[in-house]
Amino acid sequence: MSKPFEVIISDGQSALQLKRVAQALRGIPKGYEKAVSRAMNRAATAGRAAAVATIRNEYTLKASTIRRHFTIEKASVGSLEALVIGKGAMLPLVQYKTRPKTDTTGNARKPVRVQVKRRGGAKRLGNSFVFKGKILQRLGTKSLPVKEAYGPAIPLIASNDEISGNVRNVMQETFVERIDHEAAYAINEFIKKKRG
Repeated sequence: MSKPFEVIISDGQSALQLKRVAQALRGIPKGYEKAVSRAMNRAATAGRAAAVATIRNEYTLKASTIRRHFTIEKASVGSLEALVIGKGAMLPLVQYKTRPKTDTTGNARKPVRVQVKRRGGAKRLGNSFVFKGKILQRLGTKSLPVKEAYGPAIPLIASNDEISGNVRNVMQETFVERIDHEAAYAINEFIKKKRG
């Protein structure tokens, strides 16, 4: 398993804006915490979407495959921290763009071609074949032993400076956009409870 990739957004960011929100919500019990945690959760969701889109632009993986490897630990009133975590082991090469998709054993022998990154073309993978939906590689000149071929793991891909920087920027921008809206929502929620 690869080292997890984490992006954390905590209330230490946008200090001036947070002071203003705290001032506006000072009379509302847990108002500041609710607004900040909601904004952080929105930012984390946007960060995961940005990670999926950015990785999808660079690599030939399906969005569902990428998204499955990201989890969000949501912020709460008691814990003002939201995390986007990418976990997972190396991915089988068959999840990237490969040709052919059908078995290449027996009389149907064809060279296996794999394209991991979108830039560049498919490369021939030597001593390999497709069998029962897996790409297997021979370890020597004999028929056996064989092993399944793997590509890079999602945390390794996501730890790329360009991708992680993009995710952090999207999360920060979303947090800044959402905090004022969530503060207004907390105020309206408090007024509705007061009335009735």
